[in-house]
Amino acid sequence: MENFEADLVFANFEGVYLPSADVWLVIDVLRATTVMTRWFELGGTELYPVKTPDEARALSEELRARGSSPLLMGEVNGIPPEGFDFGNSPRELNYEIIREHYCGVMSTTNGTGALLSAVSTGCPVIAVSLRNYSACLDYALTVGKRIGVLCSGRKGRPSWEDTLCAGAVIEELSERGEVMMSDSARIALTLWQNSGNDTESVVRKSNHAQYLTQIGYSDDISFACEIDSSTVVPVIAENEAHTILRSVSGSARPYHRGIVTAKKADPFEELLAYTRKKVL
Repeated sequence: MENFEADLVFANFEGVYLPSADVWLVIDVLRATTVMTRWFELGGTELYPVKTPDEARALSEELRARGSSPLLMGEVNGIPPEGFDFGNSPRELNYEIIREHYCGVMSTTNGTGALLSAVSTGCPVIAVSLRNYSACLDYALTVGKRIGVLCSGRKGRPSWEDTLCAGAVIEELSERGEVMMSDSARIALTLWQNSGNDTESVVRKSNHAQYLTQIGYSDDISFACEIDSSTVVPVIAENEAHTILRSVSGSARPYHRGIVTAKKADPFEELLAYTRKKVL
């Protein structure tokens, strides 16, 4: 039986301490990492996460000057900022939008900042949601056995839905072998195991879900709570000037354990070797 380590940080904030890990899984269920997953399900090729709307506008203009046609997307307090092409609703993304924009620039209140915090560790970083967490864990375990999980949280504080998703990740890891857990990882696991089988009902009790319902995005919650509906694995890559998300495997088909796992070398090991050379 294999041995793993799991550590968890409940929320991202300025100056957050991220302990040593081989790979970081970043979670923002409502809604950034769910949108990121959907972006690649629909065929998007590149997604640039940035911290602020002003940074997003500036990068979008830079990419347009190079001849690209990026989709400027994101939110502040759930609402698209002035001048943005698109908000942060995974349901509103579609194939027509992606066909017109092969790349996107994204800024959100919590999720993109959390991704960039994880990038600062120098480790591989994966964007994880309830829709793709098993496929993401498969990929993470090809990188290393010390798994760090960073919940984006909400404005520097823990969020119910991100902690719940983190617990799902920890439970999945526990099914692969013995796990040495931090107390925070154990708390998330306990929350997930005590949540029952109706994830959506549990998530809807969260403050953020209630807020999204009030501003008209109730259906996004249902979409974000589809468990393992995707095999997309969005991974942070670095180029010369900017941080970029690219998908290293998968599709919108449901995840099935055993189809793509870290323990099967072919053809996934070939894909991993390629992505390490070209992306990471």
